[in-house]
Amino acid sequence: MTNTKLHVLYWIELIFFISVIVLYGLLTYQRNSVWKDELTLWSDVVQKSPVKSRPHNNLGVAYSERGLFDRAFIEIEEALRLNPDSIKARISLGNVFLETGQTAQAILQFWEALKLKPDYSEVFVNIGNAYMREGDIEEAMAYYIKSISLNPDYPPAHVNFASAYGLKGLTEKAINEYNRALMLTPDNPDIHFNLGVAYEQLAGRYELKAMVNEKKDIIKKAVSEYETTLRLNPHDLQARRNLERLYEIAPVEIH
Repeated sequence: MTNTKLHVLYWIELIFFISVIVLYGLLTYQRNSVWKDELTLWSDVVQKSPVKSRPHNNLGVAYSERGLFDRAFIEIEEALRLNPDSIKARISLGNVFLETGQTAQAILQFWEALKLKPDYSEVFVNIGNAYMREGDIEEAMAYYIKSISLNPDYPPAHVNFASAYGLKGLTEKAINEYNRALMLTPDNPDIHFNLGVAYEQLAGRYELKAMVNEKKDIIKKAVSEYETTLRLNPHDLQARRNLERLYEIAPVEIH
């Protein structure tokens, strides 16, 4: 089970911002049925192996993904009581603090995890996400850069770094980072969605008649990314809405 998990903004920037949080808040893509299965699975394992740390941690994560944070705290803290050196449980606890708005406590837990494994690139992304929650984009970017320096092949670091660039208005750099992430995980629909939003944001800057061809090309790229998103995840309603809106307002540019 993977753990890591954001101002007045124009609507396109707001979508950009929300998609970051949804995608890399906890890096989970399960639907309710899967969450239910996880709860059932780990509840059963905890009953059968109550003195093992890992099942308590995983049950806590499953509770967190359902928004049952009080129960999540209980299980993850039990995991740490059984194994104080569990990096995964320490990260999980930090994530629950982050999800409940306790950013300072979250960062403290992530640093405790780094004491156990100083080169753990995932944790630096988590700290960056915590600073993103606080609106400190510069500090967040420093931690994403650190994560990438430790592990250039870790997609979440590139995705969140890209999103930070987007929030700063550095859309071209954001697009470059999203493309780096897609080189590592080409079939991730959420990254394709974020890239589509970034292309839309970039297209909005081409308003002069002399730039009409450039704008048309960029809108086509946005359309392509939303279409890819829907091919990979037909249930993505936001991608479908964005695509339908582009078909409606920019039919000439698309065709």
